[in-house]
Amino acid sequence: MRIAAGVLLIIAAIMNIFAGAGYVLGGGLASVAGEVGDQLAKEVAKEGAVTADDAAKASEALATVKGAGMGLLVFGLFLWVLFILQIVGAVFLFISKGKMLIFIVAALSIIAEIGGVVIVAFGWTNLFGLVGGVLAFIGAMGIGKAIAAPPAAPAAPEAPAA
Repeated sequence: MRIAAGVLLIIAAIMNIFAGAGYVLGGGLASVAGEVGDQLAKEVAKEGAVTADDAAKASEALATVKGAGMGLLVFGLFLWVLFILQIVGAVFLFISKGKMLIFIVAALSIIAEIGGVVIVAFGWTNLFGLVGGVLAFIGAMGIGKAIAAPPAAPAAPEAPAA
């Protein structure tokens, strides 16, 4: 169980590198486009080409674009951090150590996949993170459980007194 969870977490981590890059790039471009558009709307309003009311509406819409862009950018950075945590969590699953860290990584993996579904849509790539997170949680629950020790060997009989 722990080996399968570790492998799935590594696959999800590799996918998070590329997804994170897409979110960072898209979010950064949206933020920059919103800022440039806002400055452009202010300049056009100064020139008198549009009314102040229209410029205010454009600035309001562009503020929404900037906010959404920053949200995507932050989510992409979160996926990059999660990449590192998933690799560490997979290694800890392989060596059966770090139970609490594995719980945290499992929860963050599931949250990241749900966030990706909410932002974009559900895809087959989300299954790796979801199933890996669930299996990691189940695998971590088995770490540290006491295993019955084999019975001790009987004591050697005492030597007769000479």
